[in-house]
Amino acid sequence: MTSPRVALITPSYRNDFELARDLCRSLDEFARFDHEHILIVPARDRALFAPLAGPKRRVLVREEIIGRHGFRRLPVPTLIPLPFGRTMRLREQYHLKGLGRVSGWLVQQIVKLSAAEFSDAEVFVFADSDVLLFRPFTADMLQNGDGLHLQRHVEGRDLETHRTWRATAHRLLGVTQASAEPFNYIGQFVTWRRPVLERLLERIEAQTSQGWQRAIAKAATVSEYILYGEFVAEGLAEPSGHIAADRKLYNSVWLPDERIDVEAIAAGTQPQHVALHIQSTHPIPIEERRAAVAAVKARVPR
Repeated sequence: MTSPRVALITPSYRNDFELARDLCRSLDEFARFDHEHILIVPARDRALFAPLAGPKRRVLVREEIIGRHGFRRLPVPTLIPLPFGRTMRLREQYHLKGLGRVSGWLVQQIVKLSAAEFSDAEVFVFADSDVLLFRPFTADMLQNGDGLHLQRHVEGRDLETHRTWRATAHRLLGVTQASAEPFNYIGQFVTWRRPVLERLLERIEAQTSQGWQRAIAKAATVSEYILYGEFVAEGLAEPSGHIAADRKLYNSVWLPDERIDVEAIAAGTQPQHVALHIQSTHPIPIEERRAAVAAVKARVPR
C-alpha cells in the first residue's frame, strides 16, 4: 500500500464492533479522497475486527503500538457481574515500569498521539466508532481557506474538566502565562498535521526532560485534542498550517432519555454535516439505531 496523504484513525473494541462496521461501510461509500482507514483495537479483539481490513483499511493492535514504549496490559477484568443481571464496566489498566498503573483512558490518548509512528500520512483525522457518514466526504472539507481546518468550539470550554485539561496541557508545554482564548478542541473528524504533532511531542520532551509517553502517563488526566489545540493556539507550532473555526462536519446527538427522535435529529442536521454521531454510551439496540439512521438519511437532502 502506498502512503496516503490522509489517515483516518478509529480506536475501537468488541462492544463497538457493529458500530465500527457501519462506520467502515459509510467511509467506503462516501469518502471521496485518497485515504487509509486505521482501526486500533485490543489484542483480544484482533480476530473479530480482522475481516474489516481491506485495500484502504488496516487493523492494528493497541498493545503492539504502546508495548514498544514499555506499557503492559494488566490482566484485570473489564466487566464485573452485578445482581439482577447487571454488569459494571471497568476501564483497561496498564503498567509502566517506574510509574505503576496507567488507566486505559490515558493509554488511548497516547495511542492517538503515536499516530506518526504507525502511519506515513501527512494528515491525521480521528473519528470514533459511533460516527458514520451519510453524505459525500471530500478532501476540501478538511480545509479552511489556505490551511487545514482545526475545529474549536465555545460549547463545553468552561466545564471544570476542560479547565483541568487546559492546565495539564500548559504544564506539559511549559506555558506559564496563557495568551490565547480558551476553546474546546474535542470532537469528531478532528484533524492534525504530522509536522505539528511531531513538534508537539518534541516540545513535551524538552519541557519535561523525559519521553513524552511517560510524561503523558504521569499527568494522570489529559485530553489529547486540547493538548494539540493549545499547542497551536499558543503559537508554539508556527507555522502550524491550521486555520481554526467553530465548524463541525457532523451532527452530534446525545439522548438523555435514551430515545431516538428522528425528526429532531433531521431538523438539527445542517447542510455542512456529512456525518451523524450518536453516542455509543446509550444502550440502544443496533437494529433500532440503524433504522433511525436510515430514517434520518431519508429526511435530509443528500
